[in-house]
Amino acid sequence: MSSAQLKKFATVKPAEIEWRNGLPFSTEFNDVYFSVYGAVEESQHVFIDGNHLTDDWKDLEQDQFYIAELGFGSGLNFLNTAHHWRAHLAQHDKHCGQHLHYIAIEKRPFSPSDFEKTSKLWSQFSDLSSQLLCAYPSQTYGRHQIHFPQWRLTLTLMLMPLEDAFDDLIKESRSQQNKIKIDHWFLDGFAPTKNTSMWSENNAQKIAQLSKVGTRLATYSVAASVKKPLIKVGFEINKRKGFAKKREMLTAILKQPHVEKKQSKFINIKYENPWINIARNNIPNDHERIAIIGGGIAGCSTAYSLSQKGFNCDLFEAHSNIAQGASGAAAGIFHPQLSSDMNIGSQFNWLAYLTLLRFLSSMKEDESQSILLSQGVQRFLENKKIAENFKQLCSALGLTKWITRSSVYPDNERCMYFPHSAVVNMSTYCQVLLDKISNEQLCLNENSKIENIKFNDGYWRLSTLNKTYQYKQVIFCGGAKSNLLEQLNITARNSNTTRGQTCYFNSKILSAKIKNTLCEKIYIVPKDNDHFHLGTTFEDFEDDCLNNLSQNDMLNRTSKFLKEVDLPQISQHEIESIELAGTVGYRLHSSDRLPIVGAAINQEKLFSDFQNLGQKKLSRDSISHYNLPGLWINTAYGSHGLLYSLIASQHLCSLISNDISPLQNYISNALHPARFFIRDLKTN
Repeated sequence: MSSAQLKKFATVKPAEIEWRNGLPFSTEFNDVYFSVYGAVEESQHVFIDGNHLTDDWKDLEQDQFYIAELGFGSGLNFLNTAHHWRAHLAQHDKHCGQHLHYIAIEKRPFSPSDFEKTSKLWSQFSDLSSQLLCAYPSQTYGRHQIHFPQWRLTLTLMLMPLEDAFDDLIKESRSQQNKIKIDHWFLDGFAPTKNTSMWSENNAQKIAQLSKVGTRLATYSVAASVKKPLIKVGFEINKRKGFAKKREMLTAILKQPHVEKKQSKFINIKYENPWINIARNNIPNDHERIAIIGGGIAGCSTAYSLSQKGFNCDLFEAHSNIAQGASGAAAGIFHPQLSSDMNIGSQFNWLAYLTLLRFLSSMKEDESQSILLSQGVQRFLENKKIAENFKQLCSALGLTKWITRSSVYPDNERCMYFPHSAVVNMSTYCQVLLDKISNEQLCLNENSKIENIKFNDGYWRLSTLNKTYQYKQVIFCGGAKSNLLEQLNITARNSNTTRGQTCYFNSKILSAKIKNTLCEKIYIVPKDNDHFHLGTTFEDFEDDCLNNLSQNDMLNRTSKFLKEVDLPQISQHEIESIELAGTVGYRLHSSDRLPIVGAAINQEKLFSDFQNLGQKKLSRDSISHYNLPGLWINTAYGSHGLLYSLIASQHLCSLISNDISPLQNYISNALHPARFFIRDLKTN
C-alpha cells in the first residue's frame, strides 16, 4: 500500500484550541464553539427544538432513528440529544424497540483533555460525558463506533473530511439496500465565512442524497450561501427566531426525493465494486431465529452482537462445550499490528483494538477479574528498522497513549510497550459473552456438528447426523477443521491453516523479573504462583496432538529469546524435564491475512457476469446481485481471533440488519468473501 493511506490520516488532526474566559476557541477557524450566552440553551433551541426531535421520536412509526451532525466539536449536541433520548425512552414504554443512531462527522476532533475540560461545563450531562470520555477514540482517520446499549444509542464518529464521510456513507447506502437515510441533520460547522467548504452546493447534494422526503434539518445560519444550495436540492426553508442576540436561524424539510445524476452506461471497476452489492436479503424479524455455526470466539462474538441488536439466535457447536477448537487456547493475547504505511490491514487492526478495549473497559469488575490473565504487553518487533518506523508512526498519529517505548527493556531497540493490551482466558471470555445474552435470545446446541448446508424453497437447511433444521439466515463461524469450508468457497486458493501449541512451566527466578507478557515469535505470559504460559505457531508440525518435539522447540526458542533480553534462560535439563501439557489448535488464515466477513457469494453467477473482467467494458444494465440470500461468513481470524472477533461480528450484524457499520466502506470491501474470486479474475 502506498503512502496514500498515510496522506489520508494526515487530513485529521486534533483541534487547535485556546481557552478564552473558560471557553474553547478555535484558532484555526478563528471562531467560538458555542454561544457565550448559554451553550446548552443554544443547542436546545437550534437543534433539538428546531428539528422537532422529541415530537418525531414520539409520533413517527419507526424503530430506527438516524441523526447526522456536521461538526461534532465539543460533543455538546450529542450529549444534549442523548439526554433527551433517555427521557423519551423513560416516558414512552410503547417505544421499547426504538434505537437512536447518531452519526457525527469531524475533521478536527477535540483531544481527550480538551473534551474532558469542556464537558465539565455541563454538570447535567456528567454521567453521559464520563462514559463517552472512557470510550473516546484516538484522533485518527476513520469510523469510531461507540455503543451505549443501556440507552439503545449508538454514536458513530467519522473522523475525516466531510467529502470523504459523505462518499463513504453513500457507497455504504448503495451496497446495502439503501440502508442509510438520515431523519434529522444538525448543520453545526463554523460560520460560512470561515468554513466555506462545508456549505458548498456539492455537500448539499450529498445531504439530500442521504435523506428521504420528510427529513428535517436545522442550522443557526441564515446566510444566502447556506439557503440557496439547500433550496436547489429540494429542501423547503423556514426561518425561525434565532438564539440570544441572533435574529434568525434556519430549519428545513426535504419535500422532493433526491434524483441521482444519470450514471454512465458502463461500470468503472477502478472505483466501483458491483459484485459486493447485497439486495437479496430480508432483515430478520423479531420472532425469526438466526443460526450460527461454530461456538468459538467468532460464533460467541456474533451471538453477542446479534443479541445487542435484538435478534434471537441458535448456536451450533460440534463439541460438548464452546471454545474447543483454536479458541480453546487458555491465553488470548491482543495487540494491534500496524505497518509504517498504515495500510488497510493496519487500519482494521487499529479499529479492532479500540473496539475491544472499549468493550473490556465496560465490563463489570468480577467479569474482568475472571477473564484477564495479565495486563500490558512488551512486544518485540522483527528488527530495529521496523521498530524505528513503528515509533515514528505512533508519534505522527498521536498514539503514544496506547503505545510507548518500553521502560522495562529500554536498551532493546526492538521493544515497544502496549499498556492497555492484555492476555485473556479465551474459554472464559467466550462464556462471558454468552452469559450476557438472555435465555430467550440464545439457544446453545452442543454436540451438534453441521454436516451439510443446502438451500431449498427460501430456507437454508442445516443437517446434523440426526436432525435437520431450517433457517432464513445462517452465519458460518467455523474454523480451520470445518467440513463446510469447500462448500462456502473457502479453499486452498484463498486460505491456509497454521498449527498453534501452548505449554506451561514454573520458574521462581523468572517470576520475580517478568511482570508483563513478552511477545515475539513466541509469547510468554506470567501467571500466579510462579507459573508461565508459553505459546507459538508452528508451520512445520502437523500432529493434531500435543507434541514433545514441538514443545521442546518452543522452549528452546524461549530460552534463546530470554538470553537476548538478559533474563535467566531455561536450561536444557529443565526443558527435557517439563511435563508435556498444553493445547493444540489450528487457525484458519485468509491468503491476505484479513478475516473473511460478509455475504456468501454465488460463485457461478459471479463467473458468468465477470469472467472477462478487465478485458472488456461491463454494461451497467447487466449487473445483478451476487450474494446467496441469508447466508453469511465470519471466519479466518488467523492468530488474531480475540482482537478481530468483536468488530468483525459487529460489522457482520450491520450487514444483516442494514445498519451503520463500524468500518469504512473500503475496509468492508477488503473483508468481503468475493475479493479472492474477483482478484483471480483480474489476474487472469
